Amino acid sequence: MLDHESGGLARHDHTPAYFSTAFGHRPRMLELVRGFVSDFCDRVMLGTARARQGSFRGSQLSMAAHELMENALVYGPEGSSSFSIAIDPDPEDPANRYLVCIRTRNRADPCQQATVRQRLHALSESEDPTAYYLGLMAASARRPEGSGLGLARVRVEAQMDLSCVVDGDELEVVARARIPRDPGGRG
Repeated sequence: MLDHESGGLARHDHTPAYFSTAFGHRPRMLELVRGFVSDFCDRVMLGTARARQGSFRGSQLSMAAHELMENALVYGPEGSSSFSIAIDPDPEDPANRYLVCIRTRNRADPCQQATVRQRLHALSESEDPTAYYLGLMAASARRPEGSGLGLARVRVEAQMDLSCVVDGDELEVVARARIPRDPGGRG
């Protein structure tokens, strides 16, 4: 529901919000979508007045979107990538939490699919994802190409659960988080 006084979504609105786009090999798109995601999340979850200030959670979610889109852009053939973000009332507690879901989809060869699966498995099996992430950072300093940090960064810094789905030559990476509504009743 649109709040005409603030120009944003009404604070009592529990309807889903969704954005989706397809993109080719245009790195500029990463920064455009990152800024949009931050603003989109803040407007939906906080309301317009606070969105202008930018929130820490909006920044985390936009970083996650950036990392996932960058992976899809770098590893997917031109024109084969898509991105979406959905912010829904959490089905388990719609009055108090949101369920945020970020998805990227791109074509990927079997080697890339296996790499993503292995990294997600290692992250999920780790007793301490932060220690695992720090270990990856140390190891990435010696890599000649690609840091391999993106998925771990989404898991640790954005506090999102990650999964992937392989469908033929398509790879979909999904990041989810349950986010408390603003305790001040602003979302």
